Amino acid sequence: MDKKIDAQAFETYLQKVLKLTAEEVASLYNEAGELTDFTLVEQKDAARITKLSSDKTNQYNRGLKEGAEKLEKAIKEKYEVESDFIGLELFDHVIETKVSEVGSANPEEVMKHPEVIKALNEKDKALRAKDKEWQSKIADKEKEINKSNLFNKVKAKAIAEFENLKPILPENANKAQALKDVLLSELVKFNYQEDGENFIILKEDGTPLKNEHGYDVTFQDHIKGHAEKYFDFKTAEERSSSANNNSSTAGPKVKVPKTKDEYVTMMRDQTLTPQQRVEIKNLAVKAGVA
Repeated sequence: MDKKIDAQAFETYLQKVLKLTAEEVASLYNEAGELTDFTLVEQKDAARITKLSSDKTNQYNRGLKEGAEKLEKAIKEKYEVESDFIGLELFDHVIETKVSEVGSANPEEVMKHPEVIKALNEKDKALRAKDKEWQSKIADKEKEINKSNLFNKVKAKAIAEFENLKPILPENANKAQALKDVLLSELVKFNYQEDGENFIILKEDGTPLKNEHGYDVTFQDHIKGHAEKYFDFKTAEERSSSANNNSSTAGPKVKVPKTKDEYVTMMRDQTLTPQQRVEIKNLAVKAGVA
């Protein structure tokens, strides 16, 4: 994959998700074709989040109002009451009206009247329904917060796994970060479950995501599969050469393990550097023995 394809994927993402025009996308680059100003993207994304939050709030308030109006209309029709009161004040007004209609001087007898009992039951029913509704809203909010906190952990581990793959990043830091953000936007579409220090990738129905062979998709393969859409990676030779150049006390030369036992034996070598361990693991995965 060349840099031109990476740039096209990035620009397509901006146009589809943030609704940037071609002219707005072009304004992000300088005359040399380098991404130099990310301010507009940040502003567009912030505006998008604000609008989503506002739309949800308006929709929720509209639903509450319509539900309340429907209930108030039904109560007025059932008890033949004309009133401008709304909400709990309407319930109180209905009760007072029915009590006055009974005309009894004995409060206990009044409270036993069928119409009074019906009105009180309707009030209790409405209060229970409202309480249940708010409990559901609170539970949904807690679920949203927990999911956000979990993805922060997923993101931290994903970045570490991504760096272990030794991606070839654009020299321009802003462009490199923009592509990383596109990768993270792919990962947030999935659900995750903590499994010790690792994570299980879940489908919409809550079951683990499987590969074409019927096995659970590992977190490492999950990250690599999405990263390959936007990045090329350094070859084993390039990584080995870089490790040897950076350390005069490097361990034995890395080779591709042919079997799982050979892979385990190689990883037990105490003279290996951290870079060489990562390289052996990546080679073993490619060879299908890890």
